[in-house]
This record gives sequence, C-alpha cells and structure tokens, in this order.
Amino acid sequence: MGYLYLLLLLCFSSLLYAASALNSDGLALLSLLRDWTTVPSDINSTWRLSDSTPCSSWAGVHCDNANNVVSLNLTSYSILGQLGPDLGRLVHLQTIDLSYNDFFGKIPPELENCSMLEYLNLSVNNFSGGIPESFKSLQNLKHIYLLSNHLNGEIPESLFEISHLEEVDLSRNSLTGSIPLSVGNITKLVTLDLSYNQLSGTIPISIGNCSNLENLYLERNQLEGVIPESLNNLKNLQELYLNYNNLGGTVQLGSGYCKKLSILSISYNNFSGGIPSSLGNCSGLIEFYASVNNLVGTIPSTFGLLPNLSMLFIPENLLSGKIPPQIGNCKSLKELSLNSNQLEGEIPSELGNLSKLRDLR
Repeated sequence: MGYLYLLLLLCFSSLLYAASALNSDGLALLSLLRDWTTVPSDINSTWRLSDSTPCSSWAGVHCDNANNVVSLNLTSYSILGQLGPDLGRLVHLQTIDLSYNDFFGKIPPELENCSMLEYLNLSVNNFSGGIPESFKSLQNLKHIYLLSNHLNGEIPESLFEISHLEEVDLSRNSLTGSIPLSVGNITKLVTLDLSYNQLSGTIPISIGNCSNLENLYLERNQLEGVIPESLNNLKNLQELYLNYNNLGGTVQLGSGYCKKLSILSISYNNFSGGIPSSLGNCSGLIEFYASVNNLVGTIPSTFGLLPNLSMLFIPENLLSGKIPPQIGNCKSLKELSLNSNQLEGEIPSELGNLSKLRDLR
C-alpha cells in the first residue's frame, strides 16, 4: 500500500511539474546560461525554471501577448562567456541587444532562424571569426551593429542583399577584402560605417545607388583608387569620411546634389589635382579636411559661398597662389589651417574677423 501511495505521489508531482513547466523560449534562454562563465545577479535571481514563461519578470526579456520572447536586451550586464546556438531557438525575436559585455567566440550562425529579427546589436564585445553567411536569411533586419569586436575575414556579399537594412556598423574590427559590390542593393541604407578595418580595393561605384544614404564612414582602411563620381548622386549625404586610406586621383565632388553635405574629410590620402571649385555648391558644408595630400593649384574662391563653413583644414599639400579674400565671407569660420603649402602674398585683411587662424603659413 505504501509503495502504491508513493507511486501515486510521484505521478501527481510529475503532472504538477508538467502543468507549470517553463515554455520553450524560457528553456532556450536557460540553455544559453550554460556557456556563460559570469552571470550577473539580476539574471540569476529572475531567470527561474519554476516560472511558466520568461515574460513577467525575467531581466532583459520582453514578450508579445502570446508569451513569445520578442526582445532580449542585456546591454552592459558584464556577461562573460560564449553565445550558444540556442539563441536561434528564439524564433520570434525582433530585437537583440547584447552590446557592452564580454562575449567571445564566434557569432552563432543559428541566428538565421530568427527570421523576424529587425535589430541586432553585438557591439563592444570580443567576438571573433567571420560575419556568418547565414545572416542572408534575416531579410527583416534593419539595424546591425557589430562594431568594436575582433571580427575578421571578408564582409559577406550576401549581407548587402538584405534589402531593408537602414544602418550597418561594422567599424573597429579586423575585416579584410573589398567592400562588396552588392552594397548598392540596399537603397534604404542611411548609415554605413566600415571605418577602422583593413579593407582594401576600391570604393564601389554602386554606392551611388544608395539614395537615402546620409552617413558614409570609410576612414582608417587601405582603400585605393579614386572617389567614384557616383557619390555626387547622393543628395541626402551629410557626412563623408575617407581619411587615412590610399585613395588618389582628382577629387570630383560637388558637381551633383551636395546641399546637405556638412562634413567632408579626405585627409591623409594621395589625392592630386586641384580642390574642386564645385564644392562651393555644397552650401551646407561646415567642416572640410584635406590635410596631407598632393593637392595643387589655388584655393577656390568659391569657399566664400559657404555660409556655415566652420573648419577649413588643408595644410601639407602643394597649393600655390594667394589666399582668396572671399574666405572672409565665411562668418562662421573658426579655424583655418593652410600651413606647409606654397602660398604667396599677404594674409587678406578680410580674415581679421577669425577667432583662430591656425598655421596659415
């Protein structure tokens, strides 16, 4: 009789556990913990197997009305460990933010199962290896931030076949190879940051198809060739950073739609020819940097047409002739650097209104 009672009690306990067992998304999250060496108390105290879902009180977890996990936000939790394949079991995820932690190892390719994902931020960690080819399955992705990791290898061509992408930041890694030609496919792109990598090859002409592009950061790479004229098609472009590369040829910018361009930085390259007078068409230009190149000819008087120009840095080139007095029309100009050129004549009296004349000679 005692044995039968014990058996009934065990069966009842099993049924009770089954009735209150954690759902599949919760189990997937707990599985991730197996690969985490350091787990903060917020997670340890709220991620409980005894809960039926992870939706009510689990740190960093948000769900929809059907108790599906749609957001995992663990930014700045000081988590140390690897990101396991179980993340791919959370198939309803729309947002993943694991930035500012100590994750290491490879980015799990199983992320491809999260086909509803719109926002992915794995920035400022220690991820290594390449960007998974499987990301091409994330066709709803709009924002991807992988900056400040140790990623290497080439940027997959397939990454730029995700047509809904609006922001891509892969900066401060060790990525190599060329910028994929497919970059021109993402016409909704607003910001592209590939700076501080080891990218080589040329800037694809196809970037000119990214009609919504506002910010293009390609500085601190090993890019060569010329600035493609197709960049003149980008009527929404506001910031263009190309400094510290191996780019050369003439600077052919300003001939198109550049009214919104506010910052243009092309310093520390091998540009030759003259500074294009067409930059005077870029009426929104605030900062222009072209230090340490091989630019020749005179300083364009059309700089005087730029009412918002605040910074003009063009030292260490081969510029000649006189400093155009029209620069004095730039009432917003705060700093002007022209040293180490071959300029001649007097400093125009019109420049007397400047608060900082930095190294004119």
